Order: sequence, then C-alpha cells, then structure tokens
Amino acid sequence: MQMKSEIWRVVTEKIGSIEAFRSERDMQSFLMNNPAIVGCWDPTSPGSLPSLVRKEVFTRAGTEMRGRMDMVGVSKNEDGSFELRIFELKVGEIDSPAVRQLDSYLKAWDHEEGPRAEIKKWILGLGLQGLNESSVVDIIKSPVGVLVGSKFSPDAIKEALDLNIKGIRLARFKGETKSEHEYYVIIEDQVGRIISSTKKTWSWGELIKAGLIRVEDVFSISHKNIKLLATPDPKYLNYNLIRFIFDEASRKALLEREEMIKEIADNTAKKWIDKDLQALKKGEGVWLSHATALCFFAFGGPTASYSSPTGWWKHEKTEKWLIEIVKELYK
Repeated sequence: MQMKSEIWRVVTEKIGSIEAFRSERDMQSFLMNNPAIVGCWDPTSPGSLPSLVRKEVFTRAGTEMRGRMDMVGVSKNEDGSFELRIFELKVGEIDSPAVRQLDSYLKAWDHEEGPRAEIKKWILGLGLQGLNESSVVDIIKSPVGVLVGSKFSPDAIKEALDLNIKGIRLARFKGETKSEHEYYVIIEDQVGRIISSTKKTWSWGELIKAGLIRVEDVFSISHKNIKLLATPDPKYLNYNLIRFIFDEASRKALLEREEMIKEIADNTAKKWIDKDLQALKKGEGVWLSHATALCFFAFGGPTASYSSPTGWWKHEKTEKWLIEIVKELYK
C-alpha cells in the first residue's frame, strides 16, 4: 500500500490581542444591547421589547446600604421555565472577593423587601406568557448569581462552583492585521451554563442584508422639542459594537453644549467623553450607547439609561423603534 506524505509550512503571526472592556459601563451596555448572550431574551414576547434584562438594582438590609446589583434579568430556559438572574460585572479578573460579594447579595436577597417588590413589578410588566403573580413570587425567591469578567482565577472558579454561582467570560479581541479599531467580542461559559443557544448579537450589516434598513437610513432620538438625527457608520456595518454618525445639525447642537456635557457626564462617561467629542468635531461615528448618553448629558433626555439605548432611537422611514427592527431579525 502506497503511503501518502504531506509537507506543511507553519507561519506564526500575531493577529491580535485579548483585552478587557474599558469599563463596567461598557460591559453593561454591550449586554443590555445583546441580552440573548446571557439568556435574557424572548423573541416570542408579545411586546415590542423582547429584552428581559435591566440595570442597577440598589439593595438595602434595614437602613444599611449593601451595594448595587449591576444587572438583573429573567432567563427563559429550554424547558419553558423562568429564572431570575443577578449579575455582577468586573472589568478585570473575577477573583475570590468578587465571588463572595455576589454571594452576599444572594444571601441577603430574602430580606430585600424593596428591591424584591421592585423586581416583581418589573417582571409582571413584561407580560411574559406562563407567568402570573404567584409564579413570579416563586422565581424571585431563588435568584441565580452570574459573574461576568474578562477572566477567572482558579480559586474564584472553585468557590463559584461550591456556591452554585455561574459565570461567563466577556472580553474583546483587538485585531492588528487590518485596523486598530477592529474589535470582536469573546463570550464563553466559564462556570455553569449561561450563554443562550439563540442568535446572540446583531450588526447594521445583518439588518441591511435582511432588508430591514438601508445604510443611508436616518434614525432619530427625541426629547421635548429636541430631535437629533444619525445614520449607521458605514465603516462599522459588520461589527457588533454599533456606531452612529450624527448629521451636521445634530453635531452642531451637541457641540454647542460641549461644556454642559463635560460637566454633567458621570464618572464612567468621563473616561470616553473627550474622545467622543473629538469624534463629533471630525464628523466620525460614536458608539450607540455613547450617542444616547450625549443626548442625555446635553438636553436631559430622553433617558438616563443610556446603556440600553435601542428602545430610544426611531427609524425615520418606518417610524419603528430600533429594538423593534432588531426583534424582526430574530423571527
């Protein structure tokens, strides 16, 4: 029998590096806009907002402030059941103190009457099929803790397993072969199973390919008598980190309030606000969540929840909210 031989040449080439997100706010914004990643998404929901996640729930025990839960969401499991998920986000490595912090939230949850009532009201307002007041009370009793970070220490993984806490790794891959701005997002289950098997992320390119929008289409965000207009950034159509380019009049309106924007910006936004203002001056694109934040800082609205912005931008051609168009992509 004749044996087959092959010769291979292997070339080692660095194509990029894995980085943590710049801030917990950026992580939060990405997950709020892609809730299927953490299982908090119901494309069959009768409402216009299939996202089942919300940000920042403040907790108390008696009069003592215990802290802030970064995100809370409802997961629809494969068997049709629901569970409440409490998320703790860390920019860098998840270590043992992070595990213990989340565990303390979970242990104190039974005594958090205010937050429990707040979450109950929110879940009932989602109008999910199969959930009533009694079943909502049941899922609130036993929340699942989920840690989210760029990497996990071995000790943290062991402690999380012992405490029945789950975790996912969320990081960015920065490519070096094409553009310094080329980013991909890495998501993987680290402890237990969290990542949904449904479609996870979207891009402008996918909406265009599906015939839902065109690259030149205009989107608007309004507050009282203020209306800002923007179009998809054509250089970032196939990226899951969504970017907008404001039109000339909107850029001028925002830059006229540059000092107010800098003054009102919160501590997290101060890390990126100067860079985005420079992008505005050059007519370049800014991230969707940042574009929403600029409107809030400049004009007071329409929402302070700029980490979940897809419900505030309207497609001028169809008068549909961006979140409704994204939902059509998942049908």
